[in-house]
Parts: sequence; structure tokens; C-alpha cells
Amino acid sequence: MKDSGNPTANSTKEWLTIAGGVRTVRLAASIVLAGTLLYVLLLPDPTGIGDHRLLGATVLIPVSLASLILLSLDKPVGAYLALLWGALLAITISALLVAGLRSALVFAYPTVIVGATALGPRAVLLVGATSIAAVTGIGLAEYFSLLPAPKLTPSPILGLVYVIVLVTLTAIVLSMVREQHRWRTNEERAVLALENGMRTLAERERDLRLIMGNVPAGICAFDGWICRFANARLAAYYGFSEEAIIGKHLREILSETDFALARPYIERALSGKPVYYRGPHPSPANKGHHLMFSLAPQVGESGEVQGFYGLFFDVTKQEQARLEIERLNRDLDRRVKERTTDLSSANKELESFAYSISHDLRAPLRGIDGFSQMAIEEYGDKLDVQGRSYLERVRAAAQRMGSLIDDILELSRVSRLAMGRNQVDLSKLAAELLDEMRQADPQRRIETAIAPDCLAEGDRQLLRILLQNLLENAWKYTARQADAHIAFGKELLETGETAFFVRDDGVGFDMKYAERLFTPFQRLHKPEEFAGSGIGLATVARIVHRHGGRVWIESAIGQGTTLRFVLGRGRAIC
Repeated sequence: MKDSGNPTANSTKEWLTIAGGVRTVRLAASIVLAGTLLYVLLLPDPTGIGDHRLLGATVLIPVSLASLILLSLDKPVGAYLALLWGALLAITISALLVAGLRSALVFAYPTVIVGATALGPRAVLLVGATSIAAVTGIGLAEYFSLLPAPKLTPSPILGLVYVIVLVTLTAIVLSMVREQHRWRTNEERAVLALENGMRTLAERERDLRLIMGNVPAGICAFDGWICRFANARLAAYYGFSEEAIIGKHLREILSETDFALARPYIERALSGKPVYYRGPHPSPANKGHHLMFSLAPQVGESGEVQGFYGLFFDVTKQEQARLEIERLNRDLDRRVKERTTDLSSANKELESFAYSISHDLRAPLRGIDGFSQMAIEEYGDKLDVQGRSYLERVRAAAQRMGSLIDDILELSRVSRLAMGRNQVDLSKLAAELLDEMRQADPQRRIETAIAPDCLAEGDRQLLRILLQNLLENAWKYTARQADAHIAFGKELLETGETAFFVRDDGVGFDMKYAERLFTPFQRLHKPEEFAGSGIGLATVARIVHRHGGRVWIESAIGQGTTLRFVLGRGRAIC
């Protein structure tokens, strides 16, 4: 239904809606129209338009039709008013011209009054007053003999009229009762939903106030330049309570100096642009402090900016911490450069020292070895067995010392060697190394298995040294096996990494000594059993670590050994 803008009409429309709205009007108009037509059809021996029995029908039929037409035009209030006043007119005309107060239609006045309840108390009062005035006027006219002689209606027709009146009244009241019951049910649901919603809103407001009261930030809302809300932290920062700061102009909250500094930011927010600032506190009174704030425009339903929301943080401590971290980083960078320079110098000195030691030690060792050999060759027949044994042991020690010096130099070179980054085929390197070992020791019967496509990214020279040490160890510690087996390959770990391995079925060792194996000069077998200096696995570990990886070993006495390594920065290429 369209709103006419009239408060009375609106009130009437609301009453009619509560009473059933269009449904009630259509039901009443349809019953009146159908009942009137039935009355006309059942009327015995009608004499035409002048028949007094048709007076009411001549009014009610067009009124009912007009009411239905108004309904189709979406004007239910007008339709119901037309029906009510048409019924009053038909009753009054019939009473005046037919039988006065003895007319059966006089008793339809209460029906019209009850029907007026659908339009509110004013309609009931107006219809009731009109009905009382009509009955009073008819009675006075009849008393003073101003009315024509009574024309009584036959009992069957009179009964039909009563039935139509009662049906109309019952239908209207029933529709009103049903609609009112529905409205009461809906009202109860609405009230319950409203109470639940208010309870939820109250809980959310309580939670929101608790959060805003404890968050380490100032929060505010302004309508224009007037404070609408500020949490306790922001209010206390400017020397107010939460209640006292509300309603104050920003100029009252800030000093004149601070207001002048803040004004450009506020004007930008009020123009509809968000504002973000982080830096030194704008106020001279807070020199040394740092502030971070964000202002968001508050846009109303009309699209106009009505105010702004503000979020403020004092970030002085964070800024001081940031500056301190930057200072520490600069200091650390300086110290790292100094230490790098010192380390580079120390490495150069160490390299020079290593080569010097190598040169200075090799000369006397060569002398010891050479003179011992000459003594055996030239004076061997003059020495007994024990003397010759002593000289052989001297030669062996000198040679072992030379080999140890070579291994130490190799370990030092591995640590100092510049690393390249290239794709390396480890399978190919392993095959080349094992071929060299077969050529150097053709009597050995060893079955080898090399997995194809073991590719890695790293330094080719260092990775060759790594594999050489591992495969030489496997070759050496399987020497007592009649048919030895050595395998090289790769496998996927649960961590998603690719690990390379060298596996043999040699003598093995007790795992409780495993941690010692990657330390220089640590050996688990005597030199008489297996030759070596104890530098090989230390070299392997250093190469793996330089590639950002890790290395570990598994073994058991008499069941062989498996050494695995993962390359970190030089990852496997699968």
C-alpha cells in the first residue's frame, strides 16, 4: 500500500493491516455482493425498480463492486470505507422508506460498528455516532409520522437478510481474529528476536569496550571536530576521563600548538582521504617521542564525510629498539669485516706456514728414509736380523710421516679452496675413481654397483676428493673379503632430501666410536691392520659442511659400513 503521508491515514492503514488487510476487505465485499445478489434472485414477485424490497440492494451492489474495484487499484482503506458507509446508507434508506425502526435492517447497525474496528478507534467512534444519529432520527421521524406506512418484508426474505448480516459479521470477525493471532505470534517472535539481538549486542559492546580499554593504543571517533568516543588510554594521554572528553572540540583536547600541527591531518581525513603517519611526534612538547597514527574517514549513508576514526600508537620504544638494532648491525658489519680481514690474513699465514713446514719436514724425512735404505743396502750383511728390522721400521715411520704431511696439506687445501657452483655427475666420478683403483690393484676381486644419474650441484674438484676418500676407504676395508662388494647410489629420505651413499661389506666397526671418525687423526684400526692417517673422513666432513650439508655413518662389526651424505646449498638434482 502506498503511503499518503497523512498520519490519520497511516493509522487507519495500520489498523486495517492488523485486522487482515486486503483479505478482510475482499472477504467482506465479496460476501455482501454475493448475499445481495442472492437476496435479489430469491426475492418473490419483484415489481421493478420501485419495489421497496430492492432499495437496500440498489445501494449495496454498486458499493460492493466499487469496493472490489478500489481493491484492484491497491486502495484497501478506501475500499473498506466505501463498503462501511455504503452499508450504513443502505440500512438507513431501507429503514426510512420501508418500516422505520421496525425494519429488520436496523439490527445491522451493530454489524457495521463491529466492522469499523478494522479501521481503528476513530472509525468505530465515527461509525457508532453516525449509527446512533441515524437510529435517533428514524425514531423521531416515525414518532412525528413523517415516514410512509410500514411495508413489512416476508419472513423468508427477512431470514435471508439476517443470515447475510450474520455471515458477513462472522467472516469479518473471524478474519480479524486470525490476523490478530498471527500478528501476536509474530510480535512475540519479534520481541524474542529483539531481546536476543539486544543481548548479543550488549555482549559484543562489552567485549568491544573491554578490548578497546586494554589495547595498547589510543582509539577515538569524531563527528566533524567534536569527540564522540575515546578510549581510556587516549583520554588519559590528554588529561581527560572517558566521560569528560566526549563532546569536546579537538581544539579543547589539544593545546593551541598541537591543534595547529594536527589540523592538516584532520582536514585531509575530513575530505575523505585516509591518513597514515609514522615518525617523530609533531608536538615540540614531545620531542624525542615517536608516533604512529591512522585516520579513516567516516562516510554517512548520503556519501558525505561526517567525521573520522583514529588509531594512535606511541612507538618510541620500538623506534629506539630499531635504531639500536641498526647501530648493532653496523657495528657487527664492521666487526665482521675486521674479522674477515684478520681471518684472511691468518689463512694466508697458515698457508705459508703449512707449505714451509711441508718443505722443512720433507727434507729431513727424505734424508732419514734414504740413509736408512743405504745402510740396509751397503751394511745389511754386517747387521743381524734385529738391526735390519730397526732400519726397516725407521723407513716405514718416515714414509708414514710423509704421507701424513700430504694428508694434512690436503685437508688444509680443502678448507681454503674457492668453491664453484656447477652440475656434477657423481656417478661418472665414482666410476672413474673405481677404474683407477682396479688398475692400481688388479689382483682384487671386487663387484661394484654404481647407480646412474646421481647428479648434484657443487664444486667438482671438492666432490671428487670427497668420493675418492670414501671409495678408497671402502676398497681398503674390504681387503679381507674374497668377493667384496662396493655400491654407490642415492635414496630419498623422509625429510624429502636426497642422500648419496657409499656402501661396502668390509670389516665394519662398533657404532659407539662413530662420532670419533670425522675428527682428524682418529682411527679405529692399527696401522699394521689397515694403513691410513685418520684424515680421510675429516676431509669428507669438511667438504660436505662447505656445501651446507651433513654426513653420517652406519656400521656393524663384520657386516660392512654405509656412509651417507646430503648436500645442502649444493643440492641433489633429481
